[in-house]
Amino acid sequence: MRMLNDEGSATITATGIITAVVSLALAVVALGMQVADTHRVRVAADLAAVAGATAVYRGLDGCGAAQRTADLNGARVASCEFDAGDIVVSATRRRAEAAARAGP
Repeated sequence: MRMLNDEGSATITATGIITAVVSLALAVVALGMQVADTHRVRVAADLAAVAGATAVYRGLDGCGAAQRTADLNGARVASCEFDAGDIVVSATRRRAEAAARAGP
């Protein structure tokens, strides 16, 4: 069977173009979410470390304050340590990670 005309070829081409554009848009959205999560987890780790250091300075539980602050900022504390007068906090949000250190 031979094709004698090109009827329907525009539909196939348009479908391919639409698929490519949608795939590119999904990739851009995924990258944007990763960048936003990275920024948010850095801010959450910084704030958690400062809150923890402030709590230690006042004689309170530094890691508890760091955990609450990270939770309020949409992150989870992966680790919290008191090291040589400083609070060292590692935080995560989805696949993004960040660490921060703060002291009195």
